[in-house]
Amino acid sequence: MLIYKAVTVFCMGLAIGVLYRIPRAVLPYASGNGVFAWLVVTGLSALGAKLVLATFFGSLAAALSSELLARRLKKPATIFLLPGFIPLVPGREAYATMANIVNGHYTQGVAIGVQTVLIGGAIAFGIFASTTVYRLAVNYKAGIK
Repeated sequence: MLIYKAVTVFCMGLAIGVLYRIPRAVLPYASGNGVFAWLVVTGLSALGAKLVLATFFGSLAAALSSELLARRLKKPATIFLLPGFIPLVPGREAYATMANIVNGHYTQGVAIGVQTVLIGGAIAFGIFASTTVYRLAVNYKAGIK
């Protein structure tokens, strides 16, 4: 079942890549980055980590691998980052939030909504943290302090 889901995430990454006109030569790498981030989240969740923390580390992994792929393949990091973090976006939770609020289950809707916002924040902070750390490491290595 895990392989089936990983292949599905890879195909979703390909679709996102085609939608955003990512060059064909790097499309498999970009989609693979999405699978990598999704596997990090799935693995950490299976080990008992909270979803927000697992999503942060998945986002961190996607952003770091995007920077490394960009440097290796001489393309912008955004090409690899977009299909990398899309599988982490909490679409199901956002739908559940709206469905609960519309159906009058306000308490449950707000609880799921807060978790949705936290997951979105974890994605953003993971991208920010990894990009900042990567740039600091590159500048330090180049001798710029």
